[in-house]
This record gives sequence, structure tokens and C-alpha cells, in this order.
Amino acid sequence: MGKQKHILFISSWYPNRNNPTHGIFNLHFAEAAALHNQVSVLHVCSETDLKADLEFVESETDQIYTLVVYYKKIKTKIPVLSQFLKRKKFLEAYEKGFLHLKSKKGIPDLIHLNVVMPAGIGASRLSKKYEIPYVVNEGWTGYMPEDGSYKGLIQKTLTKKILAKAKFILPVSKDLQEAMMNQGLNGNYRVMPNVINTDEFLPQTKVQDQITRFLHISTLDDKQKNVKGIIRAFYNALIVEPNLELTIVGEGTEKKSLQDLAIKLACDSKIRFRGRLMEKELLNAYNNCDALLMFSNYESFGVVLGEAFSCGKPVITSRAGGLSNEITKELGIRVEKGNEEQLKEALLVFSKNKAEYDAVKIRDYVLKNYTKAIVGKKLAELYHSVLSQKNA
Repeated sequence: MGKQKHILFISSWYPNRNNPTHGIFNLHFAEAAALHNQVSVLHVCSETDLKADLEFVESETDQIYTLVVYYKKIKTKIPVLSQFLKRKKFLEAYEKGFLHLKSKKGIPDLIHLNVVMPAGIGASRLSKKYEIPYVVNEGWTGYMPEDGSYKGLIQKTLTKKILAKAKFILPVSKDLQEAMMNQGLNGNYRVMPNVINTDEFLPQTKVQDQITRFLHISTLDDKQKNVKGIIRAFYNALIVEPNLELTIVGEGTEKKSLQDLAIKLACDSKIRFRGRLMEKELLNAYNNCDALLMFSNYESFGVVLGEAFSCGKPVITSRAGGLSNEITKELGIRVEKGNEEQLKEALLVFSKNKAEYDAVKIRDYVLKNYTKAIVGKKLAELYHSVLSQKNA
């Protein structure tokens, strides 16, 4: 496919000093792309207590040069003025960040945009000004009818405009592609699944005992993740089988109400809330459980399912889209969305049969489909296709 090209990742969500896990799956996309090409990352985000108007924070590994541009958060309470100033400062940060990056690494051959809004505003402007083609990979659930966050004239107009000029639109699942197309977002689609970090999420030997330990990981957004449904089903399973435990990992505004529900049902001694965990702690959480437990109403992909598989752990999940559509009896148990009785029964069945699952076969499923090497090769072929057309 010729010599390496310079790919610039511009991401709406990306790890930064205020939120080191935010959009970490986009970092993994960049790492996959860097297996075959030179990769730079430009990320822009606001910060309340920033002393200067802009601050550049650079880092570089053997694989990736990263520039995060922080800009001072706009504090005016006048809505129209606030929106104008926010957009002005946002675009200024992208322009100045790009000029700095260009001075260090040169003009990129192609822009890879992660998640259309809001970074697509900056990416599309840079694309037009410097005549750089771009592709868009998308993982936002807002396009899905169950979510309903894709709304408003401004958002819809900008999204359609940005996607219309993309050389490829890369949703992380077929479900997300269908949802986007149903919103009238037409284009050159190709599914590009999330990368599962199989280098970090590795199986460890776990001593089996009488306790069956379930793990749930999410943003604790009950509308999407249905964590209250998990707690109620878990409580009802406990009545039949007391040797069950549940660990809930994540932070969110609804965490207190979830803890209150566990107390109300008198099962709080069996449920542990651990907050947000970084990758090393998360790895330990996966390896200390017997199964991952998800009960979402909708998902664009479901990275945590892939991480559990990478650790050799089966999953119990609802039919929510993305990876949940691929569950076989070797990988776990699937129940209908919102059916708490089915979930309760699945917990009980699993507690009796957990020794039957083969960790090697479960991990092998991820190794054959979602590694950096596999996704990286797909990205390299796609970039080559785009740039060959440009050169022609």
C-alpha cells in the first residue's frame, strides 16, 4: 500500500487531564491506525480555571504525537452571546492547534474524525482550508430512536453537512448505521468496529468458589443502561440463590438513586459500588468476576462486552445492539430488553453452570475479530482507497 501516510485524528471525545478515560476507545482507534501510518492527534476541550486563553499540552510516543489544546471556558450567562463566544473560541483553538501541529509534523494527508459533533465543525473547516480529505467514524448512540438526542435544527444541519463531505462514514456497528440512515444521513458507509485492547485486557486465573460474582460497568445512565432493572433482577435472584454478589463500576448523576434502591431492597450488603476505574483496576475487576452483566436498552457497540471477552469472561446481556447481537451460548446468555424476569432466571442458570464456559474460546472470539491489528489493517486499506482517489 506504499509508504506511510500522515493521518490526523480529530476527536470529539478523547482522554485528557480532566477526564483520562473519556473516549478512550478513540485512542485505541488511533493506536490501531498507527500500526501502518504516521498518526497525530489534535483534541480541543475547555477548562474552567485555565489561567491563559489557550494552553497547548503535547506528548509523543513511538506511535502517536498528541496535541491537546485547552481553552478557557466561557462564563457569560447570556445564551446567544455564550453560544457565539463558545464557537469562536472553539474554532480558534482548532486553528491555532493545527498550525502548531503542522509546524511539528507537517500537513496531514487525511483527517480521521471521531464522532461528528462537536469536533466535526473544526475538522471540516480545516479540511476545506487545507484541502485535506476526511473520513468519519461514529459511535454516538444519539442517532438511535431509543436515545433521541439527535435533534434540533442546528445540530441536524451541521451533521448532515459534515457527513455529506466525508469520503467514508464508519459507524461502529450495523445497528448504528441503520439508525443514522433512518435519520436521513446518507453517505458512503462502511462498518468499522471498535478496537478491543487485547494487549491490556488479559485473562488471569481465578479461584472458583460457591459465590457467583457479577460485574456491571457503565456510565450509570439508567435510561440507556437500565441499572435499576439489574438491581431489581439481582434482588429477586438473591431470594432463590443467596450466594450471589454484584459489583457496579462507574460514575454518574444517578449513582445515589441506585444506591438508595439497593438499600430499599435490603440487598446493599451484596452490591458493591466502586466508582470509575482506570484500566489496571478495571482489569482486576473483570478478572475477579464470573460474568459481566449488562441490561441496556440500546447500544451502538458495547466495548465492555469485548473487554470481558478479552479477559475470557462470559456475559449476560440484553438484545441491545452492537456486540450483544453476536452472543452465542459459548459467549454467554442473552435476554430481551427490559425483561427483568428473564434476567433473574439468567442469573440463576449461570450460577449453576458457570464452570462450563471456556475462557480460551471466549478470548479467541475477540482475537479473531476486534484486535488493533485487525482494525488497523482495515483502516490502512480504507485510507489507501481514499488517498488513491485523491491522487488520481
